[in-house]
Amino acid sequence: MHPLITRKDEKQLELAERQSQLIVPPLNFAMIAPGIYRSGFPNPKSHPFLLQLGLRTIIYVNDGDCQSYHQEFIQHNDINYKHFRVAANKEPFEEMDHSLVAQILAEVLDTRNHPLLLHCNRGIRRVGCLVGCVRKLQGWAMTAIFDEYQRFSGTKIRIADQEFIEVFRHPVRIDPQFQPIWLSDHQN
Repeated sequence: MHPLITRKDEKQLELAERQSQLIVPPLNFAMIAPGIYRSGFPNPKSHPFLLQLGLRTIIYVNDGDCQSYHQEFIQHNDINYKHFRVAANKEPFEEMDHSLVAQILAEVLDTRNHPLLLHCNRGIRRVGCLVGCVRKLQGWAMTAIFDEYQRFSGTKIRIADQEFIEVFRHPVRIDPQFQPIWLSDHQN
């Protein structure tokens, strides 16, 4: 210890150093299943957290463009990036494209892409619908699917999203060799 630095100063320096190394997950971050995560759009503060996940793939679902700082992070860390331009469900006539959702789900469920992060801007609607469709494939009850959707959407629930999840029946083509073990239990 330096003679001019007191024990109290040393503890404050240690605390400041620990706080500067805090790991910050993206908004609405959660694990969907082993190797599959969901979130809102990651900001630069959450990049160290994402690195700890050892991501192989990041899937962005939004009709807008990806932020340049996020693209640089992805390229710099050799992460496979897939951007699907998905419009949100809106009453009365706008609905996510069922075949596009099936295509995204096939990517999400392909273990060659894992560990994987699926995100949209806030991690609520588009990701919520995709997670709801994963849950259907897992054999969850609709009440449990809607409960999970509502936990992430808070007061921003869209009935159109819940209707989409409920009526989604498009076939999801997954190579059985590369589908998660937990999914094969529910496909038979």
